[in-house]
Amino acid sequence: MALEVTKKITGEIWQINLAGKIDALAAPALEQETTAIPPNIKKIVLDFSAVNYIASAGLRSLLQAKKTAEKEDVKLVIKDPKQSVKEVFDITGFDKFLEIVYTGSEAETSAAANGFYPLRPIQRWLVDTHFHKANSTMMNVGALGQLDDSVDMERLAEAINGVLNAHDIFRCRLVFHPDTGEICQRFDGSVKKVIVESLSEEAFAQRKQELEKPFQLIDRPLYRIYLMVTPAGKFIYEDFYHAIMDGTAICLLFFREMDMRYQGKKIRRQASSYADYVREESKELQQGSEEGHNYWRQQLAGFDTKKHLPPMDRQDDGKWKESQVIHEIKNIRHEFFRETGTNEHSFMLAGAMLSMAKVTGEKEVIMSWVHHARTSAKELRLMGLMLNQLPIRSTITEDMTTTQFLQAVEENVQQGLSHARSLDEVYKKDLEGECASFILQKNTDAKAAFILDGKPIAIQDMPANKISAAENVLDIALTALDDGSYTLTLTYDGSRYSEAAMQRYADAFDDMLLAMQAENRCLSEILA
Repeated sequence: MALEVTKKITGEIWQINLAGKIDALAAPALEQETTAIPPNIKKIVLDFSAVNYIASAGLRSLLQAKKTAEKEDVKLVIKDPKQSVKEVFDITGFDKFLEIVYTGSEAETSAAANGFYPLRPIQRWLVDTHFHKANSTMMNVGALGQLDDSVDMERLAEAINGVLNAHDIFRCRLVFHPDTGEICQRFDGSVKKVIVESLSEEAFAQRKQELEKPFQLIDRPLYRIYLMVTPAGKFIYEDFYHAIMDGTAICLLFFREMDMRYQGKKIRRQASSYADYVREESKELQQGSEEGHNYWRQQLAGFDTKKHLPPMDRQDDGKWKESQVIHEIKNIRHEFFRETGTNEHSFMLAGAMLSMAKVTGEKEVIMSWVHHARTSAKELRLMGLMLNQLPIRSTITEDMTTTQFLQAVEENVQQGLSHARSLDEVYKKDLEGECASFILQKNTDAKAAFILDGKPIAIQDMPANKISAAENVLDIALTALDDGSYTLTLTYDGSRYSEAAMQRYADAFDDMLLAMQAENRCLSEILA
């Protein structure tokens, strides 16, 4: 195929689209085209996305084009070369002085190869949300804990430093990509050594003010860990930016590995890195189907806070305030799932959705189900943010039974999981930013998770979110405790909902869980 050349000027940018082969015959024509630079041009973009082959003569033409551009103070860039052409640039060293940029399907892969990794869809959503309220602590996941007096602090510091150096997520830093300007992540940051500090009560009080500070995102460490000895005792303070660590990673992985290292137990070698996971996922996302994007748009079409969230019973004064209601579940224990073989996650999600239908009076519920997204043995050991939020939409029809509704929810969950690789559409456009979210947590409560050498770490403070970018926030967290019971925690906007309104939802949730244990009970009866 002969080389085809088309040109277009947009302002100060001269774009030259190339298609075909740049062989010995085509090279002189290319050189002639690229060295005749029109007036007032500041940038030449050579679009290589349709170039299948380049010979040495073609490389010489590019070299001459670059020299001519530099003489006239014009920037020349190569855009979207195919992998076969990119390999020629790499082998010949042309990649060292040619500026190569990617905007299409090769962008993420090439960026990762150069140490720039894209944000995962959920990471991008969190970071974008953070920038709405940059001075907020809403993305901090921190806790201050008091240690048992018997803890060897130097040994604990050694254990923590071992964890930090073993996982690349702790070297993660957010940066602006030099070519695209997009926020991306690199895994080449330094890991600051954790040391034991002796502090006076006054200095300790000042240090605790760290709990009130948001993370500075760009090119900064995205965690902070302190070990402190004061006249009152021994303390650990850990704080992670949510876009790098989720609750499972913190409670089940970080503290567990810290405890194992402290006790001198053997640590299984990390099978892969978080950076590898990000790179592989980005390849799959590039292949995300329009069918998946359409699915999520349909799931969230017509979402209305007045229909799909509890009715507000307080005047919105614009002063967002994180508030919580904690409710001990009375009507179900974990034995029910062991004895019946019922899917615990689907059952609890169905209960949360029926409770929403009860308090809203609506027959349609849209709720975001938080899924931990660790689906393989390798991922179960992987530090980092792995969760996804899957919007689930369920409609309650006349004469539907509890069994039928549970089956419908399970089907919706499975269909949503099949489209999980297309969730970038949801996060990118913040389609479900105001939905109520539901999560079932196991062994991530303070009673069960924060253990060191068999002794509990007494949590003194878990800082609340000071400002939220979400105006209608309602997070529904159900925690399965080691004794077989459950605790429901509702986190909500106290400027919009009263404690009494949230308690009504909690009571409804308990009632729904009891009613659902009777198969084929009519929903119209229990929702009346």
